[in-house]
Amino acid sequence: MGLIAVGASRDTVLSSSAMNDMNAINDIQTTPTLSPLTSLTNELARERNREAADRTLLAWIRTSLAMISLGFGLESLSRAAINFHGPQGDFPLLKAKLFGASLVLLGILATLAGMWEHRHVLVALCREDYHYEKRPAIAMWMGMSLVVVGLAALTAILFGF
Repeated sequence: MGLIAVGASRDTVLSSSAMNDMNAINDIQTTPTLSPLTSLTNELARERNREAADRTLLAWIRTSLAMISLGFGLESLSRAAINFHGPQGDFPLLKAKLFGASLVLLGILATLAGMWEHRHVLVALCREDYHYEKRPAIAMWMGMSLVVVGLAALTAILFGF
């Protein structure tokens, strides 16, 4: 004996096994336990987050490398210019060393901050109860530090500090 599905025409008759399958599907949709599909979705989301963390770390490394290279290049270029034009005092070389060292230091700090953030994300992803946690805005602090170094360099150029 078959059952007539709700909303179906009188010609549509479901067997009792088909009806049990439909009830099982409804139970899966309302039950809070994880189905294999949900588990797979969660794992894929974790993998995407892991890959995003890796890309973010690589971006930190690229930024750090640019800051370190710029700092080193600034000091080397000013030394070459002073050697080419003759000694005109150590003060311009001192300024170049100061700003070059500041950029190198910021590059090192940016690398360490990126590594710290990457490690923090990986540890959080390994937990079963993974959820978003508010973290300090490292990029904002690095940006503010670069603004301070830039303002100091601008002041030195304009006012001969």
